[in-house]
Amino acid sequence: MKEVWKKILETDQKKIAYVLVFVFVVSLLPLLYLSGYVHATGDDYGYGAWPHGIWLQSHSVLKTLKAAAHTVWMYYGSWQGTWFTVFLMALQPEVFSPNGYWIVPGLMLGLTVGSTCLVTFYILVTKLGLPKATWCCVDILLLLSMIQFFPSTKSAIFWWNGAVHYIVPYSLAMLAVYGMLRFGERKRKRDFVLVCLCMFCLGGSSYLAPLFALIVLFYLLVFAGRKKRHYYWLIIPAAIALAGLAVSFCAPGNKRRGGEDFGFHWRLAVGTVINCFVEGSRTIIGYVREYPAVFVCFLLMAMLLTEAFFLQKVDFGFPLPLLFFGLMYGLYCAMFAPGLYAGVEVSGGVPNTVFQVFLLTFLADLVYGIGWISQKRNVQGAWSVGRIRLWFLPVLCIGLACLFWRKGTLKESTAYECLAYISSGQAKDYEEQMQERLTLLLDPSLKEVELPQMNADQGPLMHMEVMEDPNAWTNTVTREFFGKNRVVRVKREED
Repeated sequence: MKEVWKKILETDQKKIAYVLVFVFVVSLLPLLYLSGYVHATGDDYGYGAWPHGIWLQSHSVLKTLKAAAHTVWMYYGSWQGTWFTVFLMALQPEVFSPNGYWIVPGLMLGLTVGSTCLVTFYILVTKLGLPKATWCCVDILLLLSMIQFFPSTKSAIFWWNGAVHYIVPYSLAMLAVYGMLRFGERKRKRDFVLVCLCMFCLGGSSYLAPLFALIVLFYLLVFAGRKKRHYYWLIIPAAIALAGLAVSFCAPGNKRRGGEDFGFHWRLAVGTVINCFVEGSRTIIGYVREYPAVFVCFLLMAMLLTEAFFLQKVDFGFPLPLLFFGLMYGLYCAMFAPGLYAGVEVSGGVPNTVFQVFLLTFLADLVYGIGWISQKRNVQGAWSVGRIRLWFLPVLCIGLACLFWRKGTLKESTAYECLAYISSGQAKDYEEQMQERLTLLLDPSLKEVELPQMNADQGPLMHMEVMEDPNAWTNTVTREFFGKNRVVRVKREED
Protein backbone atom coordinates (compact mmCIF):
# COMPACT_ATOMS: atom_id res chain seq x y z
CA MET A 1 0.00 0.00 0.00
CA LYS A 2 2.87 2.34 0.82
CA GLU A 3 4.36 1.73 -2.63
CA VAL A 4 1.06 2.60 -4.32
CA TRP A 5 0.72 5.75 -2.22
CA LYS A 6 4.32 6.70 -3.04
CA LYS A 7 3.69 6.29 -6.79
CA ILE A 8 0.58 8.50 -6.58
CA LEU A 9 2.54 11.21 -4.79
CA GLU A 10 5.49 11.08 -7.16
CA THR A 11 3.85 10.40 -10.54
CA ASP A 12 5.15 12.76 -13.20
CA GLN A 13 2.59 15.05 -14.86
CA LYS A 14 3.61 13.70 -18.26
CA LYS A 15 2.35 10.26 -17.25
CA ILE A 16 -0.87 11.81 -15.99
CA ALA A 17 -1.20 13.59 -19.34
CA TYR A 18 -0.85 10.29 -21.22
CA VAL A 19 -3.58 8.72 -19.10
CA LEU A 20 -5.92 11.69 -19.56
CA VAL A 21 -5.37 11.76 -23.33
CA PHE A 22 -6.21 8.05 -23.46
CA VAL A 23 -9.38 8.59 -21.40
CA PHE A 24 -10.37 11.53 -23.58
CA VAL A 25 -9.92 9.61 -26.83
CA VAL A 26 -11.87 6.63 -25.48
CA SER A 27 -14.66 8.97 -24.32
CA LEU A 28 -15.01 10.29 -27.89
CA LEU A 29 -15.30 6.87 -29.54
CA PRO A 30 -19.06 6.40 -28.90
CA LEU A 31 -19.71 9.92 -30.21
CA LEU A 32 -17.71 9.35 -33.37
CA TYR A 33 -19.27 5.91 -33.83
CA LEU A 34 -22.65 7.61 -34.16
CA SER A 35 -21.32 9.54 -37.16
CA GLY A 36 -22.68 6.71 -39.27
CA TYR A 37 -26.18 7.18 -37.88
CA VAL A 38 -26.80 10.93 -38.12
CA HIS A 39 -29.14 12.46 -40.71
CA ALA A 40 -30.54 15.85 -41.61
CA THR A 41 -33.91 16.72 -40.13
CA GLY A 42 -36.39 19.56 -39.74
CA ASP A 43 -34.58 22.89 -39.94
CA ASP A 44 -31.81 21.30 -42.01
CA TYR A 45 -34.36 20.67 -44.76
CA GLY A 46 -35.95 24.10 -44.40
CA TYR A 47 -32.74 26.11 -44.74
CA GLY A 48 -31.17 23.77 -47.29
CA ALA A 49 -34.15 23.35 -49.67
CA TRP A 50 -33.26 26.04 -52.21
CA PRO A 51 -29.48 25.34 -52.37
CA HIS A 52 -30.23 21.61 -52.63
CA GLY A 53 -32.49 22.16 -55.62
CA ILE A 54 -29.89 24.32 -57.35
CA TRP A 55 -27.16 21.76 -56.67
CA LEU A 56 -29.24 18.96 -58.20
CA GLN A 57 -29.90 21.08 -61.31
CA SER A 58 -26.39 22.43 -61.91
CA HIS A 59 -23.82 20.69 -59.66
CA SER A 60 -22.19 24.11 -59.56
CA VAL A 61 -20.62 25.15 -56.26
CA LEU A 62 -20.85 28.83 -57.21
CA LYS A 63 -24.55 28.64 -58.03
CA THR A 64 -25.19 26.71 -54.82
CA LEU A 65 -23.41 29.40 -52.80
CA LYS A 66 -25.58 32.02 -54.51
CA ALA A 67 -28.64 29.98 -53.57
CA ALA A 68 -27.42 29.94 -49.95
CA ALA A 69 -27.09 33.74 -50.08
CA HIS A 70 -30.64 33.89 -51.46
CA THR A 71 -31.77 31.79 -48.48
CA VAL A 72 -30.14 34.31 -46.15
CA TRP A 73 -32.14 37.08 -47.80
CA MET A 74 -35.41 35.14 -47.50
CA TYR A 75 -34.92 34.41 -43.80
CA TYR A 76 -33.61 37.92 -43.14
CA GLY A 77 -37.01 39.27 -44.09
CA SER A 78 -39.13 36.52 -42.61
CA TRP A 79 -37.50 34.96 -39.55
CA GLN A 80 -34.00 35.98 -38.33
CA GLY A 81 -31.11 38.28 -39.09
CA THR A 82 -28.10 36.12 -38.22
CA TRP A 83 -26.87 36.20 -41.79
CA PHE A 84 -23.58 34.29 -41.38
CA THR A 85 -24.94 31.26 -39.54
CA VAL A 86 -28.03 31.14 -41.77
CA PHE A 87 -25.65 30.98 -44.74
CA LEU A 88 -23.95 27.97 -43.13
CA MET A 89 -27.31 26.38 -42.30
CA ALA A 90 -28.24 26.59 -45.97
CA LEU A 91 -25.16 24.52 -46.81
CA GLN A 92 -25.88 21.51 -44.59
CA PRO A 93 -24.08 18.38 -45.86
CA GLU A 94 -27.13 16.67 -47.38
CA VAL A 95 -27.49 19.60 -49.76
CA PHE A 96 -24.61 18.00 -51.66
CA SER A 97 -24.99 14.31 -50.82
CA PRO A 98 -27.73 12.21 -49.15
CA ASN A 99 -24.96 10.41 -47.25
CA GLY A 100 -22.89 13.47 -46.35
CA TYR A 101 -24.21 14.14 -42.85
CA TRP A 102 -21.63 11.84 -41.22
CA ILE A 103 -19.16 14.73 -41.23
CA VAL A 104 -21.12 16.74 -38.64
CA PRO A 105 -20.02 15.13 -35.31
CA GLY A 106 -16.33 15.02 -36.21
CA LEU A 107 -16.36 18.57 -37.55
CA MET A 108 -18.09 20.06 -34.51
CA LEU A 109 -15.92 18.15 -32.06
CA GLY A 110 -12.83 19.22 -34.01
CA LEU A 111 -13.85 22.89 -33.89
CA THR A 112 -14.56 22.73 -30.16
CA VAL A 113 -11.31 20.97 -29.34
CA GLY A 114 -9.09 22.93 -31.75
CA SER A 115 -10.27 26.43 -30.81
CA THR A 116 -10.17 25.69 -27.08
CA CYS A 117 -6.68 24.20 -27.28
CA LEU A 118 -5.32 27.25 -29.11
CA VAL A 119 -6.40 29.68 -26.39
CA THR A 120 -5.43 27.53 -23.41
CA PHE A 121 -2.02 26.72 -24.91
CA TYR A 122 -1.29 30.38 -25.59
CA ILE A 123 -2.21 31.48 -22.08
CA LEU A 124 -0.74 28.62 -20.06
CA VAL A 125 2.38 27.81 -22.09
CA THR A 126 3.24 30.81 -24.28
CA LYS A 127 2.20 33.55 -21.88
CA LEU A 128 2.74 32.04 -18.42
CA GLY A 129 5.46 29.55 -19.34
CA LEU A 130 3.89 26.56 -17.58
CA PRO A 131 5.00 23.06 -18.64
CA LYS A 132 3.29 21.57 -21.68
CA ALA A 133 2.33 18.55 -19.60
CA THR A 134 0.39 20.81 -17.22
CA TRP A 135 -1.37 22.46 -20.16
CA CYS A 136 -2.23 19.08 -21.66
CA CYS A 137 -3.73 17.81 -18.41
CA VAL A 138 -5.71 20.98 -17.74
CA ASP A 139 -6.90 21.27 -21.34
CA ILE A 140 -8.07 17.64 -21.48
CA LEU A 141 -9.93 17.98 -18.18
CA LEU A 142 -11.58 21.17 -19.48
CA LEU A 143 -12.62 19.47 -22.74
CA LEU A 144 -13.86 16.38 -20.91
CA SER A 145 -16.05 18.60 -18.74
CA MET A 146 -17.30 20.54 -21.74
CA ILE A 147 -18.03 17.72 -24.18
CA GLN A 148 -19.30 15.12 -21.72
CA PHE A 149 -21.73 17.46 -19.98
CA PHE A 150 -23.11 19.70 -22.71
CA PRO A 151 -26.68 20.61 -21.67
CA SER A 152 -27.80 19.80 -25.22
CA THR A 153 -25.78 17.11 -26.97
CA LYS A 154 -27.88 17.48 -30.12
CA SER A 155 -27.08 21.17 -30.62
CA ALA A 156 -23.42 20.71 -29.73
CA ILE A 157 -22.37 17.68 -31.76
CA PHE A 158 -24.92 15.85 -33.88
CA TRP A 159 -27.26 18.45 -35.43
CA TRP A 160 -25.86 20.70 -38.15
CA ASN A 161 -28.40 23.47 -37.80
CA GLY A 162 -27.95 23.83 -34.05
CA ALA A 163 -24.18 23.35 -34.05
CA VAL A 164 -23.35 25.88 -36.78
CA HIS A 165 -25.50 28.43 -34.96
CA TYR A 166 -23.63 28.02 -31.65
CA ILE A 167 -20.52 25.80 -31.85
CA VAL A 168 -19.11 27.52 -34.95
CA PRO A 169 -19.55 31.01 -33.38
CA TYR A 170 -17.98 29.74 -30.14
CA SER A 171 -14.98 28.52 -32.12
CA LEU A 172 -14.78 31.82 -34.02
CA ALA A 173 -14.90 33.75 -30.75
CA MET A 174 -12.07 31.63 -29.34
CA LEU A 175 -10.04 32.18 -32.52
CA ALA A 176 -10.70 35.91 -32.22
CA VAL A 177 -9.51 35.92 -28.59
CA TYR A 178 -6.42 33.96 -29.64
CA GLY A 179 -5.73 36.51 -32.39
CA MET A 180 -6.24 39.43 -29.99
CA LEU A 181 -3.76 38.02 -27.48
CA ARG A 182 -1.16 37.28 -30.15
CA PHE A 183 -1.61 40.70 -31.74
CA GLY A 184 -1.21 42.38 -28.38
CA GLU A 185 2.00 40.49 -27.73
CA ARG A 186 3.61 40.53 -31.19
CA LYS A 187 1.79 43.21 -33.21
CA ARG A 188 1.64 41.06 -36.34
CA LYS A 189 -0.62 41.91 -39.27
CA ARG A 190 -1.76 38.32 -39.77
CA ASP A 191 -3.08 38.21 -36.21
CA PHE A 192 -4.96 41.45 -36.82
CA VAL A 193 -6.43 40.05 -40.04
CA LEU A 194 -7.49 36.89 -38.20
CA VAL A 195 -9.32 38.96 -35.60
CA CYS A 196 -11.03 41.04 -38.30
CA LEU A 197 -12.21 37.96 -40.21
CA CYS A 198 -13.52 36.27 -37.07
CA MET A 199 -15.31 39.41 -35.89
CA PHE A 200 -16.85 39.89 -39.32
CA CYS A 201 -18.35 36.40 -39.17
CA LEU A 202 -19.41 36.85 -35.55
CA GLY A 203 -21.36 39.93 -36.57
CA GLY A 204 -23.80 37.64 -38.35
CA SER A 205 -23.86 34.86 -35.76
CA SER A 206 -25.92 33.97 -32.71
CA TYR A 207 -25.53 36.78 -30.19
CA LEU A 208 -23.76 35.05 -27.29
CA ALA A 209 -20.44 34.36 -29.03
CA PRO A 210 -19.94 37.91 -30.43
CA LEU A 211 -20.89 39.31 -27.02
CA PHE A 212 -18.22 37.11 -25.42
CA ALA A 213 -15.56 38.23 -27.92
CA LEU A 214 -16.49 41.92 -27.63
CA ILE A 215 -16.34 41.88 -23.82
CA VAL A 216 -12.90 40.20 -23.87
CA LEU A 217 -11.75 42.79 -26.41
CA PHE A 218 -13.09 45.58 -24.18
CA TYR A 219 -11.18 44.19 -21.19
CA LEU A 220 -7.97 44.12 -23.23
CA LEU A 221 -8.45 47.71 -24.42
CA VAL A 222 -9.07 48.99 -20.89
CA PHE A 223 -6.37 47.08 -19.01
CA ALA A 224 -3.68 46.48 -21.64
CA GLY A 225 -4.19 49.41 -24.03
CA ARG A 226 -2.53 51.92 -21.75
CA LYS A 227 0.78 50.01 -21.77
CA LYS A 228 0.62 48.78 -25.38
CA ARG A 229 -1.01 51.41 -27.54
CA HIS A 230 -1.28 49.14 -30.55
CA TYR A 231 -4.11 47.33 -28.76
CA TYR A 232 -6.30 50.24 -29.84
CA TRP A 233 -6.11 48.94 -33.40
CA LEU A 234 -8.53 46.27 -32.19
CA ILE A 235 -11.23 48.92 -32.18
CA ILE A 236 -11.46 48.27 -35.94
CA PRO A 237 -12.51 44.59 -35.66
CA ALA A 238 -14.83 45.58 -32.81
CA ALA A 239 -16.49 48.09 -35.13
CA ILE A 240 -16.74 45.42 -37.84
CA ALA A 241 -18.53 43.05 -35.44
CA LEU A 242 -20.86 45.80 -34.21
CA ALA A 243 -21.72 46.77 -37.78
CA GLY A 244 -22.54 43.14 -38.58
CA LEU A 245 -24.67 42.88 -35.44
CA ALA A 246 -26.49 46.08 -36.38
CA VAL A 247 -27.38 44.53 -39.74
CA SER A 248 -28.58 41.44 -37.89
CA PHE A 249 -30.62 43.42 -35.33
CA CYS A 250 -32.37 45.42 -38.04
CA ALA A 251 -33.68 42.36 -39.89
CA PRO A 252 -37.45 42.61 -40.53
CA GLY A 253 -37.67 38.94 -39.66
CA ASN A 254 -36.67 39.67 -36.06
CA LYS A 255 -39.74 41.83 -35.57
CA ARG A 256 -42.00 39.23 -37.16
CA ARG A 257 -40.52 36.58 -34.91
CA GLY A 258 -40.46 38.69 -31.74
CA GLY A 259 -43.76 40.48 -32.19
CA GLU A 260 -44.74 44.13 -32.12
CA ASP A 261 -42.91 44.81 -28.85
CA PHE A 262 -39.57 43.75 -30.32
CA GLY A 263 -36.95 46.51 -30.11
CA PHE A 264 -34.83 48.43 -27.61
CA HIS A 265 -36.40 49.54 -24.30
CA TRP A 266 -34.38 51.17 -21.53
CA ARG A 267 -36.31 49.65 -18.62
CA LEU A 268 -36.03 46.20 -20.12
CA ALA A 269 -32.30 46.72 -20.68
CA VAL A 270 -31.69 47.72 -17.04
CA GLY A 271 -33.83 44.86 -15.78
CA THR A 272 -31.92 42.46 -18.01
CA VAL A 273 -28.57 43.50 -16.51
CA ILE A 274 -29.84 42.82 -12.99
CA ASN A 275 -31.47 39.55 -13.97
CA CYS A 276 -28.25 38.37 -15.64
CA PHE A 277 -26.50 38.24 -12.27
CA VAL A 278 -29.49 36.57 -10.61
CA GLU A 279 -29.75 33.95 -13.36
CA GLY A 280 -25.98 33.49 -13.44
CA SER A 281 -25.84 32.70 -9.72
CA ARG A 282 -28.86 30.40 -9.92
CA THR A 283 -27.33 28.51 -12.84
CA ILE A 284 -24.02 27.97 -11.02
CA ILE A 285 -25.93 26.35 -8.15
CA GLY A 286 -27.61 24.15 -10.75
CA TYR A 287 -24.23 23.16 -12.19
CA VAL A 288 -23.01 22.11 -8.73
CA ARG A 289 -26.05 19.88 -8.31
CA GLU A 290 -26.17 18.47 -11.83
CA TYR A 291 -22.49 18.18 -12.78
CA PRO A 292 -20.41 17.26 -9.70
CA ALA A 293 -18.02 15.38 -12.02
CA VAL A 294 -17.07 18.73 -13.57
CA PHE A 295 -16.01 20.11 -10.20
CA VAL A 296 -13.97 16.98 -9.47
CA CYS A 297 -12.17 17.70 -12.76
CA PHE A 298 -11.53 21.24 -11.58
CA LEU A 299 -10.15 19.97 -8.27
CA LEU A 300 -7.66 17.90 -10.24
CA MET A 301 -6.85 20.96 -12.38
CA ALA A 302 -6.24 22.97 -9.21
CA MET A 303 -3.78 20.37 -7.94
CA LEU A 304 -1.86 20.23 -11.23
CA LEU A 305 -1.77 24.02 -11.59
CA THR A 306 -0.61 24.42 -7.99
CA GLU A 307 2.27 22.06 -8.68
CA ALA A 308 3.23 24.00 -11.80
CA PHE A 309 3.05 27.42 -10.16
CA PHE A 310 4.66 26.39 -6.87
CA LEU A 311 7.60 24.59 -8.47
CA GLN A 312 8.75 27.29 -10.90
CA LYS A 313 8.99 31.04 -11.29
CA VAL A 314 6.30 32.70 -13.44
CA ASP A 315 7.03 36.20 -14.72
CA PHE A 316 3.53 37.57 -14.29
CA GLY A 317 2.28 39.64 -11.38
CA PHE A 318 -1.42 38.65 -11.17
CA PRO A 319 -2.52 42.06 -9.87
CA LEU A 320 -5.93 42.81 -8.31
CA PRO A 321 -7.33 39.25 -8.13
CA LEU A 322 -10.72 40.31 -6.77
CA LEU A 323 -11.19 42.66 -9.72
CA PHE A 324 -10.25 39.86 -12.09
CA PHE A 325 -12.74 37.48 -10.48
CA GLY A 326 -15.43 40.13 -10.77
CA LEU A 327 -14.67 40.70 -14.44
CA MET A 328 -14.83 36.97 -15.17
CA TYR A 329 -18.11 36.66 -13.29
CA GLY A 330 -19.50 39.61 -15.26
CA LEU A 331 -18.38 38.01 -18.52
CA TYR A 332 -20.14 34.78 -17.63
CA CYS A 333 -23.35 36.50 -16.49
CA ALA A 334 -23.45 38.60 -19.67
CA MET A 335 -24.16 35.39 -21.62
CA PHE A 336 -27.70 35.40 -20.21
CA ALA A 337 -28.47 38.86 -21.56
CA PRO A 338 -29.69 38.02 -25.11
CA GLY A 339 -32.11 35.34 -23.93
CA LEU A 340 -33.42 37.36 -20.98
CA TYR A 341 -33.87 40.48 -23.06
CA ALA A 342 -35.73 38.66 -25.82
CA GLY A 343 -37.97 37.04 -23.24
CA VAL A 344 -38.55 33.94 -25.35
CA GLU A 345 -37.78 30.26 -24.89
CA VAL A 346 -34.18 29.68 -25.98
CA SER A 347 -32.90 26.78 -28.06
CA GLY A 348 -30.57 24.09 -26.72
CA GLY A 349 -27.53 25.87 -28.13
CA VAL A 350 -27.88 28.80 -25.71
CA PRO A 351 -27.31 26.74 -22.52
CA ASN A 352 -24.37 25.08 -24.29
CA THR A 353 -22.61 28.40 -24.90
CA VAL A 354 -23.40 29.60 -21.37
CA PHE A 355 -21.89 26.38 -20.01
CA GLN A 356 -18.79 26.74 -22.18
CA VAL A 357 -18.20 30.31 -21.02
CA PHE A 358 -18.75 29.26 -17.41
CA LEU A 359 -16.04 26.60 -17.74
CA LEU A 360 -13.64 29.05 -19.42
CA THR A 361 -14.13 31.79 -16.83
CA PHE A 362 -13.94 29.29 -13.97
CA LEU A 363 -10.62 28.02 -15.34
CA ALA A 364 -9.38 31.59 -15.76
CA ASP A 365 -10.23 32.29 -12.10
CA LEU A 366 -8.45 29.12 -11.04
CA VAL A 367 -5.28 29.97 -12.96
CA TYR A 368 -5.26 33.58 -11.80
CA GLY A 369 -6.02 32.73 -8.17
CA ILE A 370 -3.35 30.04 -7.87
CA GLY A 371 -0.86 32.25 -9.71
CA TRP A 372 -1.58 35.13 -7.32
CA ILE A 373 -1.13 32.89 -4.27
CA SER A 374 2.17 31.58 -5.58
CA GLN A 375 3.45 35.12 -6.18
CA LYS A 376 2.09 36.49 -2.93
CA ARG A 377 3.55 33.73 -0.78
CA ASN A 378 6.75 33.48 -2.81
CA VAL A 379 6.60 29.69 -2.63
CA GLN A 380 8.41 28.81 -5.86
CA GLY A 381 10.61 25.78 -5.16
CA ALA A 382 9.65 25.63 -1.48
CA TRP A 383 7.08 22.85 -1.85
CA SER A 384 7.51 19.37 -3.29
CA VAL A 385 5.01 17.59 -5.53
CA GLY A 386 4.32 15.07 -2.79
CA ARG A 387 3.54 17.79 -0.25
CA ILE A 388 1.14 19.54 -2.62
CA ARG A 389 -0.67 16.30 -3.42
CA LEU A 390 -1.00 15.45 0.26
CA TRP A 391 -3.12 18.60 0.58
CA PHE A 392 -5.27 17.92 -2.47
CA LEU A 393 -5.75 14.14 -2.51
CA PRO A 394 -8.08 13.93 0.52
CA VAL A 395 -10.38 16.50 -1.11
CA LEU A 396 -10.20 14.64 -4.42
CA CYS A 397 -11.03 11.37 -2.67
CA ILE A 398 -14.09 12.97 -1.10
CA GLY A 399 -15.14 14.25 -4.52
CA LEU A 400 -14.69 10.83 -6.12
CA ALA A 401 -16.63 9.23 -3.27
CA CYS A 402 -19.49 11.63 -3.93
CA LEU A 403 -19.43 10.64 -7.61
CA PHE A 404 -19.50 6.97 -6.68
CA TRP A 405 -22.41 7.61 -4.33
CA ARG A 406 -24.29 9.53 -6.99
CA LYS A 407 -23.67 7.28 -9.99
CA GLY A 408 -26.40 8.99 -12.00
CA THR A 409 -24.03 11.86 -12.70
CA LEU A 410 -21.76 9.75 -14.89
CA LYS A 411 -24.80 8.20 -16.55
CA GLU A 412 -25.72 11.68 -17.73
CA SER A 413 -22.45 12.07 -19.63
CA THR A 414 -22.50 12.24 -23.41
CA ALA A 415 -20.44 9.05 -23.80
CA TYR A 416 -22.80 7.04 -21.58
CA GLU A 417 -25.85 8.44 -23.38
CA CYS A 418 -24.37 7.44 -26.74
CA LEU A 419 -23.35 3.99 -25.49
CA ALA A 420 -26.83 3.38 -24.11
CA TYR A 421 -28.37 4.48 -27.40
CA ILE A 422 -26.09 2.12 -29.35
CA SER A 423 -26.27 -0.90 -27.04
CA SER A 424 -30.07 -0.74 -26.77
CA GLY A 425 -30.35 -1.28 -30.52
CA GLN A 426 -32.18 2.01 -30.96
CA ALA A 427 -29.37 3.47 -33.08
CA LYS A 428 -29.47 0.51 -35.46
CA ASP A 429 -33.26 0.65 -35.61
CA TYR A 430 -33.15 4.39 -36.31
CA GLU A 431 -30.64 3.93 -39.12
CA GLU A 432 -32.70 1.18 -40.77
CA GLN A 433 -35.85 3.27 -40.65
CA MET A 434 -34.07 6.38 -41.91
CA GLN A 435 -32.64 4.44 -44.85
CA GLU A 436 -36.18 3.22 -45.53
CA ARG A 437 -37.37 6.83 -45.55
CA LEU A 438 -34.55 8.06 -47.75
CA THR A 439 -35.28 5.32 -50.26
CA LEU A 440 -38.84 6.64 -50.55
CA LEU A 441 -37.88 10.32 -50.55
CA LEU A 442 -35.11 9.88 -53.13
CA ASP A 443 -37.31 7.88 -55.51
CA PRO A 444 -37.97 10.27 -58.44
CA SER A 445 -41.07 8.33 -59.44
CA LEU A 446 -42.82 9.07 -56.14
CA LYS A 447 -44.37 12.53 -55.84
CA GLU A 448 -46.70 11.75 -52.94
CA VAL A 449 -44.75 10.00 -50.22
CA GLU A 450 -46.13 8.17 -47.20
CA LEU A 451 -43.47 7.79 -44.50
CA PRO A 452 -43.91 5.08 -41.85
CA GLN A 453 -44.08 6.49 -38.34
CA MET A 454 -40.90 6.74 -36.26
CA ASN A 455 -40.06 7.53 -32.66
CA ALA A 456 -39.28 11.26 -32.42
CA ASP A 457 -37.11 10.71 -29.31
CA GLN A 458 -33.74 9.55 -30.64
CA GLY A 459 -31.55 9.98 -27.57
CA PRO A 460 -28.49 12.12 -28.37
CA LEU A 461 -29.51 12.58 -32.02
CA MET A 462 -31.84 15.23 -33.38
CA HIS A 463 -34.95 13.98 -35.17
CA MET A 464 -37.95 16.15 -36.05
CA GLU A 465 -40.74 13.76 -36.96
CA VAL A 466 -43.11 14.45 -39.85
CA MET A 467 -46.79 14.61 -38.92
CA GLU A 468 -50.04 13.10 -40.13
CA ASP A 469 -51.03 16.58 -41.30
CA PRO A 470 -49.35 17.10 -44.71
CA ASN A 471 -49.36 20.88 -44.08
CA ALA A 472 -47.37 20.61 -40.83
CA TRP A 473 -44.07 22.48 -40.84
CA THR A 474 -41.79 19.42 -40.82
CA ASN A 475 -43.81 17.89 -43.64
CA THR A 476 -43.59 21.09 -45.66
CA VAL A 477 -39.81 21.51 -45.41
CA THR A 478 -39.23 17.81 -46.11
CA ARG A 479 -41.46 18.04 -49.18
CA GLU A 480 -39.66 21.13 -50.46
CA PHE A 481 -36.20 19.68 -49.90
CA PHE A 482 -36.90 16.47 -51.78
CA GLY A 483 -39.09 18.06 -54.46
CA LYS A 484 -42.28 16.16 -53.61
CA ASN A 485 -45.90 17.21 -53.99
CA ARG A 486 -46.97 15.75 -50.68
CA VAL A 487 -45.26 14.13 -47.66
CA VAL A 488 -47.28 12.59 -44.86
CA ARG A 489 -46.71 10.24 -41.92
CA VAL A 490 -48.64 6.97 -41.74
CA LYS A 491 -48.83 4.28 -39.10
CA ARG A 492 -46.21 1.59 -39.40
CA GLU A 493 -47.56 -1.81 -40.28
CA GLU A 494 -47.04 -4.45 -37.61
CA ASP A 495 -44.94 -7.44 -38.63
